[in-house]
Amino acid sequence: MTAQSGTTAPQRPAIVGHRGASAHAPENTLAAFRRAIEDGAQLLECDVHLSADGHVVVMHDETVDRTAAAESPLRSGAIGELTRAELDRVLLPEGERVPSLEELLAMTTVPVFIEVKAAAAAAAVAQRLRELDPASPAAGSTVISFHAGALEEIRRSAHVSVSYLVERIDEQAIATATRLGAAGIGPSIDGLSLRAAEAVHEAGLTLNPWTVNSSAQLEVALACGADSLTTDDPAWIQRELDVRAG
Repeated sequence: MTAQSGTTAPQRPAIVGHRGASAHAPENTLAAFRRAIEDGAQLLECDVHLSADGHVVVMHDETVDRTAAAESPLRSGAIGELTRAELDRVLLPEGERVPSLEELLAMTTVPVFIEVKAAAAAAAVAQRLRELDPASPAAGSTVISFHAGALEEIRRSAHVSVSYLVERIDEQAIATATRLGAAGIGPSIDGLSLRAAEAVHEAGLTLNPWTVNSSAQLEVALACGADSLTTDDPAWIQRELDVRAG
């Protein structure tokens, strides 16, 4: 579809691979991140915790219990109580291992939304980002978190973009994002409204809803002018956007 004379076509939202292409590969693994990039993601999203010996570990849960494979030598334990060497004994589905943030940042060809799940990991994440080559794709990454304190730490420690995660947008959420100097705000797609989206954009923030996995959710995100679409299936979003552009 071509924009009519005198109008501006809406900008196509960026596709974000949620935990990689987690609909097709084990979540938060290097295989999932590679698949997301192959499937058209312009950004990746990962979750990070801090190991007992200070390594930044890519995993969503506080423990390895849910994602460890049945045949894993180590199948249980809290990440914050395990060393990196112990985490190396955790086998994930399809033979994947628990990646470090450094491994992800080294392999990615696109920026990353790095979600700090535990506020204690913020300083270590900032350090890893400060060590990046400014010319690397990962240097354009954004730290995201539900923890305002973690984002404050990132802003103090590194010249890195941050985005504030919330379940639902309200005046307090926008005020907090603004106070943090955040570039954007990331609400759950469920419950997102046009009024809330307008308030986000009026505040000068980007709108980065999660997690868009159905046609109904996609329609809401597009109607609200989402700047990015976080999804478990980047290839599906890519096809859907292509159809609408055609």
